[in-house]
Amino acid sequence: MKKRCLYVIVSFWIALSASAQNAERIWAFDNYHRYYEEGQQIKDSKKEKAIKEYREYYSGHGYRAYSLPKNLLVSEILNKWEDTGIFTDLAETEKGIMESKNQEKIGLFLTEAFNRIWKIAEEFRADRMGVSLDKEVFKKCQKAILYYGNLEVSRSNRVHRFHASCFAIPTAAVNTYFCFFKQMEAVEKGKSKDAELIAACDMLKVLGLQAWTQPLRDDETDKNVVSINRFRNHVWWVGGNALAYRSLLPVAVMYKSIPMIDVLGEVAQRGIDYTSQNTYKDAFWTEGCTADGAGWGHGMQCLVWGYPIDGNIYALDVLTALKNTPWERKLSKQNVETLFNFFRGSSWFYYKGYTLPYLDRATAQYNPAGKDIRTLLMVRKLLKDWLDSFDSKQREELRNFQKDAEKHQLKMNGYADGLYNGTRWFFNNDKLIKKNERYHILVNMASVRCDGLESAINFADEYNFYPTDGMTLFQRKGNEYTTVIGAWDVTATPGVTAREGMDKLVPTTNWRGYCSKHNFAGAATSGGVNAVAGYLFEKMNAAEKEGVNDKGSSAKNEVLYGVKAYKSYFMFGDYMLALGAGITNQHPQLEGNIRTTIDQTLHESQVVAMQNGKQIPVGKGKWSFFVGGKPVWVMQQGKFAYTVLPEYTKNASFMYETKKTEWAKRNRSNSNKKDLPAQVNILHLWVDHSQTPVDDTYGYVVYAGDGVPATELPFEVLRNDTLVQAAGTKDGNTLGTVFYQAGATLKVNDAELMVSAPCTVLIEKDGVGGRISVTDATMNPDLKEIIVTYNGKRIPIQMPQGAFCGKTVTVNL
Repeated sequence: MKKRCLYVIVSFWIALSASAQNAERIWAFDNYHRYYEEGQQIKDSKKEKAIKEYREYYSGHGYRAYSLPKNLLVSEILNKWEDTGIFTDLAETEKGIMESKNQEKIGLFLTEAFNRIWKIAEEFRADRMGVSLDKEVFKKCQKAILYYGNLEVSRSNRVHRFHASCFAIPTAAVNTYFCFFKQMEAVEKGKSKDAELIAACDMLKVLGLQAWTQPLRDDETDKNVVSINRFRNHVWWVGGNALAYRSLLPVAVMYKSIPMIDVLGEVAQRGIDYTSQNTYKDAFWTEGCTADGAGWGHGMQCLVWGYPIDGNIYALDVLTALKNTPWERKLSKQNVETLFNFFRGSSWFYYKGYTLPYLDRATAQYNPAGKDIRTLLMVRKLLKDWLDSFDSKQREELRNFQKDAEKHQLKMNGYADGLYNGTRWFFNNDKLIKKNERYHILVNMASVRCDGLESAINFADEYNFYPTDGMTLFQRKGNEYTTVIGAWDVTATPGVTAREGMDKLVPTTNWRGYCSKHNFAGAATSGGVNAVAGYLFEKMNAAEKEGVNDKGSSAKNEVLYGVKAYKSYFMFGDYMLALGAGITNQHPQLEGNIRTTIDQTLHESQVVAMQNGKQIPVGKGKWSFFVGGKPVWVMQQGKFAYTVLPEYTKNASFMYETKKTEWAKRNRSNSNKKDLPAQVNILHLWVDHSQTPVDDTYGYVVYAGDGVPATELPFEVLRNDTLVQAAGTKDGNTLGTVFYQAGATLKVNDAELMVSAPCTVLIEKDGVGGRISVTDATMNPDLKEIIVTYNGKRIPIQMPQGAFCGKTVTVNL
């Protein structure tokens, strides 16, 4: 009965493919004939010779072979394969999947089928079967290619056919083609009259072309996919999505298409460049490397390790593959500048063998082990293939990077402050980072200029609600958070001011994450130990911005919204001061207190409270930061110390507890992992603003130095309101100020500071004078200068333009 059902299904789909008159299939085959014929019309003997050599190469070497699942066993595939080319175990569910029109399931089903075909084809390539030895299996391959190929090319183009159609299936198809290269060439040269083989050869080319055609953009580029504009100005066609995951070059070689390789070479070189908010429409790619040294993916979200690095690495791979051919290109000065800026910037998002959490959508995948920084691969490629593109100093820096990275310790001693160590403002990504050999601090602010971090139900992290809401992380080892986020109260993300209500959060698919409604975020630093930063926060869904073409299907989650706060940070030596002002619950009817979380980190050593040099023993349970009306320092041995400022903080608490983990709930991939920790010890510290705060404030301090903090703080708060937030060291040598409005004035004793535009200002004095660092916190492209008036002296400071608008400018006083 089962076999009869199978044959009914087969007959149904064969009949459908025989008529072959649905619009999608016609469109796919028309495109194949068009681009294949266009590829043959361009004549160039040198390029044709190079293509022939490429074809010989791909016939003996798999492309992206790592993407072929290792759990596919030849014996199991053959046991489930009918003479018709149908896989019996897939036929059982095929009809229901196709009728449901669930595009995700259809894509997974067809990917499985084509990977099986590819797996068997690899056996022929390796001559472990031999075509002459097993003609029956070869026939099954042809029938399967046609059967499953017709299902794929007949799918509707009115829905976005993404991962399977543009990445996985074309990769399987082009590899299968080159596994049977002799047979394919025989068809193309007219030496084979086998109708089924001819049809299979055509089908593999149709499927391979989807790397260039899918998903449709519904714009002018759909009319000519072999064009530069096809790979610009769309989230699916820039960065990693443009190059890294598509089998573009082998498909071009399969098509023997000179125009395709022409386009690909130019895209690869021009793609190694940077973008920014103010050059977004003019930059070659709207995603990829950013001018600040980090990178964007899926919009303006900081995804250093995903789309930007994948796009760069594959662009280098393409350019390397084109070496010693008529398409060879040299790295341009702009390419070199971009690559150096990127691998330098990447070092700030990696610490002692660990990548920082929440820089991709897989942070909640439990994987506590350290690993190489991913830009090490890029640096190795540059040293191996592009050494002649760099001068002696650049070569030395590349080698030093490789040497340190291979030890998981990117110390990079001897380079200027702000290059690898010190403090750095990532102006395209709203991030201030402090990094040295003893500790790492990340302040992940928010503005309307950036997107948040994506979430994806059943696919990736499902609770990425707060990473860009001011998340502030303190690390000494590099893995303090990755081991505990499975038990986090997500509404108590470190550094964030939010409404409590973890139980009210509903997992969501949101490809753009969350940001602030306001255009104010900035940090000023000269690169050394001091910095100031501030931003105006009021949460919004980044998918609600104009022009977003990948919104996802995010749930409303009312608990997220309605909190407004002015938040600032001051780094003076080993101290970090955080201030909050104007904290208001705009939705007071919703349940849940508004909290500012100081930290929620791994509890792994003794916790003590200290006041006036005396230790106060504490245990599990909730404790107040105030003893006898005065604040205490809360210290975790070997880690960090925390205290609050009573003049700005009314109610603050801390506790350490053992919590159950929810790894599978945070990311479904964890459900397949064994030995997941069932519980974890967490140290949690926070400020409670009550349920209905209006213009509330906070102030807390984190000491990152060695030993215990000083009895008296070496700095003081000078102002904390919605116009100005400021603090300075008591010796008068360092002053940090956040000005939320132009014309606001800070008066300190006999000194006065005023600015002509919203900005952050850091003044550092030394024995010979000092310097002033200023950042335009609104990234205003029309702002040519900011005038700082300091003690009656008018100091005009020229603001960077173009791609570097928003970068800190430091001048001598």
